[in-house]
Amino acid sequence: MLGDRRVPPRALRLVDKGRIGLAGAAAVVAVLGLVLAPGGGTAAGSQAGHHGGMTMAAGTWIPVDQAKWNAQLAAFRAMTPRPAPPNPNRNPEFNATCTYSHSAQDDPIVFPGQPGASHMHSFIGNDRTAAATTVDDLMRFTASSCQPLQDHSAYWVPTLFEHDQPVQPKQVVVYYGSLLTDKSKTVPMPQGLRMIVGDATRQVPTPVGAVNQFYCAGGPLDGKSRSRDGNWPVCDGGTLHFTMRFPDCWDGRNLDSPDHKSHVAWGQGGQCTEQFPVPIPAVTFSISYETSGSVDGFRLASGMASSMHGDGFFAWDEDALGHRVKDCVVQVVQCNTAGGF
Repeated sequence: MLGDRRVPPRALRLVDKGRIGLAGAAAVVAVLGLVLAPGGGTAAGSQAGHHGGMTMAAGTWIPVDQAKWNAQLAAFRAMTPRPAPPNPNRNPEFNATCTYSHSAQDDPIVFPGQPGASHMHSFIGNDRTAAATTVDDLMRFTASSCQPLQDHSAYWVPTLFEHDQPVQPKQVVVYYGSLLTDKSKTVPMPQGLRMIVGDATRQVPTPVGAVNQFYCAGGPLDGKSRSRDGNWPVCDGGTLHFTMRFPDCWDGRNLDSPDHKSHVAWGQGGQCTEQFPVPIPAVTFSISYETSGSVDGFRLASGMASSMHGDGFFAWDEDALGHRVKDCVVQVVQCNTAGGF
């Protein structure tokens, strides 16, 4: 059982509460070998070819507006961090706490401007996200299923189905933090950065011990048993969970790339490399679903459990994001959803 696979006790308690945090996510990742870790098999998998059975549109390099990025960076450098309280929790992170927003067969990263071209996605965050959404739209239409309201980003994952009925996320916590050695070099991500983690084309079994594991929040992480096909845990209380982490180093030049991955990378040995020199917050999705715990298992709109993937289209109030990065990540202090200590 995964509950016996040496996950630190504190991480297990956080999983039980659905509040795993960046440090807890790293601990669970180390045991589960999920989509989020470099070398995990799916994190660097190509998105070219098909997306949930549909031929994918050819992507393109989208260069950052250098003048806007320089202005964003200069404003961040000029910020004075708030003094940290005595004896703070030294986890360098802040978060957005979200619920499900809406569903659509849209993907503004992979199929921009092509409504209905994708498999079904469950969207979190910006309520107006659709196929033709741009960063200007995200900043203009700010109603969101996330707190804080200064986070205008769009997040999405393939829809989960149980007995052919959609199961929407009950809660998604989006953690922003750092797993690099020198947190003080972290800067906000540029406005309009897009990233995908995971591989919608990966269709392989996920028995106990495989990568891309869904797990249980409460009780043994592997579940009290497995589904008939062996690919899904059967959870006590029915709470199914998935955690995925995005790359934390950026090339400094492009908001997107043809495969939606080649402009970012994970740090190596706790540092960003020369090819990806800009350290940005490590984003982690912690997703929970209320399910019946059936042995019949589940399916994703993209296929098997191994095809789980996540998309992030990042748009924040720049002042709010900058202060959170400087106050929480750079100072190595754990902050709450409101950005407070």
